[in-house]
Amino acid sequence: MFKEYDLTLVHLTLSTGERLPCLVHKTTWLPVKLATRWAVSYRRQRVQASTLANDLFILGKVYIWAWEIGGYDLDEYLLQGKLPEARQFESLVAYLREQGQPKGAAEVISPNTVNKYLGTIENFLVWSLDYVQPPLSLEQRQGWAWQLTVICRSLRYRGHPSRRKRPLSETEVAVIRASLSPQKDDTGQWHFPENGFTPANALRNWLMVEIALQLGLRLGELLKLRLDSLPRGGQKALLIRRHPDDIHDTRRHEPAVKTAERGLPVSAPLLGMIRHYVTGGPPYGRMGGKCPYLFVTDEGQPLSIGRAQDIIQVIGRRSGIEHLSWHRLRHTWAEQLAAYLLETPNGRDQLMYLGGWTNSQSPQRYIQDAVAEQSQATLRAWQEALYTPEMGVEA
Repeated sequence: MFKEYDLTLVHLTLSTGERLPCLVHKTTWLPVKLATRWAVSYRRQRVQASTLANDLFILGKVYIWAWEIGGYDLDEYLLQGKLPEARQFESLVAYLREQGQPKGAAEVISPNTVNKYLGTIENFLVWSLDYVQPPLSLEQRQGWAWQLTVICRSLRYRGHPSRRKRPLSETEVAVIRASLSPQKDDTGQWHFPENGFTPANALRNWLMVEIALQLGLRLGELLKLRLDSLPRGGQKALLIRRHPDDIHDTRRHEPAVKTAERGLPVSAPLLGMIRHYVTGGPPYGRMGGKCPYLFVTDEGQPLSIGRAQDIIQVIGRRSGIEHLSWHRLRHTWAEQLAAYLLETPNGRDQLMYLGGWTNSQSPQRYIQDAVAEQSQATLRAWQEALYTPEMGVEA
């Protein structure tokens, strides 16, 4: 039987390298029946492991709500052909707003997050209709599925567009680069600023930031770069590949490449420094070994998401820039490239390819920001031209 906080997520790695999160009871370590069946037989074929883990976290809250508030075992309830009623759904939403995972100092989760939770819950409950005993007829199943859809839609909040993240200014980018960039002395030796990073990590950290600023890679894409991704021979581009469930990836939480695969050109200076990192050896070069991934730790293991987040936070503190993140570097790249491509006839298509987006609305936001900046600059210039020195009015 459920107790408070009786459920937890465990992360399994199968012999094939696939990561499989599993929702289990803490006291017995037995998996939750229907949620596990949904995850293994259905959901895992459609989403990546990190998304599946988030889905199971949400369902864990639903199971606990059913026991603590509703007074029933959700598995037994669903298998008997029962579904939560509209008022029970209202209670569930109120529970989730308080018991979800609020961001920062927030006491409740945001309306947009509630909508995502409801999407996962609807998906699970509609799927569970196939396991009701006795089995439902096709008409019954369609009717119940439609009822669930209507209830979930009625509880969704009006979508609030996410606030535009402020890109880094040219000054801020210059400060970051000054705190990380290597300099070559008269003898040809490289020297890095004293920024708290060891010589073994200084070049690696600078390369990660510089690649993010020049190519706009997500953190997952950075951490999934492999040695065979680098330009060589007839391969002129840096290859962004997914490599999901890689048996050679020893990280507990495997980084995910959520964007489209693509090839990106690399500037000659940056490519030269990447090759120096790969082949240069100590003190600045990459630790050798069998690891196929480009960015590794001092022990030669692939760099983890947590370590990478620590690195960017240290860089932010050392450079005096608040709220610095890997995604903000990508956002800055996209804003700058959108402005550069604004007058190009197929500029949005180019930005979409280079950024790896599969939804055309994603690059469109950056194009719209570039149009807004250009329009404001045009209006300012027009306003200033209204007044001339002969009129005796200072602009």
